[in-house]
Amino acid sequence: MRGVASTFVTLKDYAIPGFDNPSELPSDCEILHRMVLDAEAVVLAGPIYNWGSSAELKRFIEFVGTTPPDGTRRGAFFDKIVTFIASAGLPHGYMGFAPTMASMILDFKCIINPYHVFVHSRNWDADRIDDDASGRIDRSADVLVALMRALRGRAYTSGWDI
Repeated sequence: MRGVASTFVTLKDYAIPGFDNPSELPSDCEILHRMVLDAEAVVLAGPIYNWGSSAELKRFIEFVGTTPPDGTRRGAFFDKIVTFIASAGLPHGYMGFAPTMASMILDFKCIINPYHVFVHSRNWDADRIDDDASGRIDRSADVLVALMRALRGRAYTSGWDI
């Protein structure tokens, strides 16, 4: 994407159990934790259900964001640039990711791409999205790359403040 190396990950390929603040991370969660820790930015995509993020995405964030077993008190999402892509049946749910975004800002000091993508059923035509949604995806990708370039070499790192 835009000259930036990327890895596509689908959560259906990983076993992520219900989150119960375990003493050690399940092996698949350790793999995902390392992927996010090593990434410069993360794109989180998923459906909006009942005006909010899906349970699967929330579980992923909890496991990856939790303090790693090495005791560093630094979850993998700290200081990451995050872009959200949402899908939903109707255009009314466009703010469905807002609570998840706020949590990631407050918990992990994430920098949230303000151009998140929201695609609903009216943006689909057979097997492709319409030009409007495609344009929003392009703009979001451009802003994500601009944020990555602007924030490279930051001198600070965040951790748990509370």
